[in-house]
Amino acid sequence: MTAPARTAARALRDLLRPQGRPRYADGVAAGLALVVPLVVGTLSGRPGTGAAIALPAVLLAMPLPAGAGPRGRVRCLAVRTAWTTAAGVYTTLAGHGMPVLALGVAATAFAGSVLPGVGVTAPLAVLLTGITGDGREQTVPGLLQLVGCVWTAALLLPRRYHGGGDDAAPPSPSPPPRAVRVRHGARLALLTGGAVAVTGVSGTLWGQGHWLVTALLLTLRPTPEETRTRFAQRIVGNTAGGVVTALLLLSSPGPYAVAAVVGVSGALAYAFRTANYTYWALASPVLLLLLSDYGEPLPWWAAAVRAGLNALGGCVALLATRWLWPGAGAGAVARP
Repeated sequence: MTAPARTAARALRDLLRPQGRPRYADGVAAGLALVVPLVVGTLSGRPGTGAAIALPAVLLAMPLPAGAGPRGRVRCLAVRTAWTTAAGVYTTLAGHGMPVLALGVAATAFAGSVLPGVGVTAPLAVLLTGITGDGREQTVPGLLQLVGCVWTAALLLPRRYHGGGDDAAPPSPSPPPRAVRVRHGARLALLTGGAVAVTGVSGTLWGQGHWLVTALLLTLRPTPEETRTRFAQRIVGNTAGGVVTALLLLSSPGPYAVAAVVGVSGALAYAFRTANYTYWALASPVLLLLLSDYGEPLPWWAAAVRAGLNALGGCVALLATRWLWPGAGAGAVARP
């Protein structure tokens, strides 16, 4: 094996090395939170409603604070529920057009960067509720999101605690100074708002353009070191996961098969996300691509488009750490 090959193999092993312990109970809860609404919605002839109720599981099931007891989990889930429901209210009342999404994503990206316990939950909630489902199905704005949040939280909360158990994980890094968070928030708001405007030139973000925005939200971090690490993890994971997704789409799965695949991939993604973010990046393309367009047949090349936009967004994030307020870096930030 040549020296470059050995270096690449060593780097790949480092990316895949476990950094914490899986949370199998959270993974099972997330899988159920995703699959049940999809199946019920399909059986009732309203797949869009089922997808809208399942969508909050993507946001609420993100790793909860390491070692958090019942009160900590309730507090964290309550914050995520509030932002996800507010996003549903916003996109229902304000509409799904490009200006609305650009303003909402940019504002919540900044807020999530400076407010404790919010992170990328808020901008992702605005983006995902703005491009999925049909707001006209909601008689009460935000109701479907609230139902989905309550359903997911009900599955995540009934846990037994044994001195940490599967919550054992490295302590979350201390958040960076406020000035760094503010600069990072401004940078993230500018880039994500601009990405929505660029990819939504037709007036909406329906289609695949939103993957550029999610790539920016999930790759750009407060420090250059974190951004480079996250970029490598997402490139490796999303490329491999994209191949699997393309093969699945080639088989033209029906709605129930899609629901089952979403449930299984969601369970794996959330169970192993605490072990290593790369594992999440491997499993999440199947989950996110199939769920965001649930009920609509997708061509196989949609997975390739997603992978390409993920790479583009990651490159933009890397350039931003160098050219856009490069002084915004000291310390690490807790994982979203």
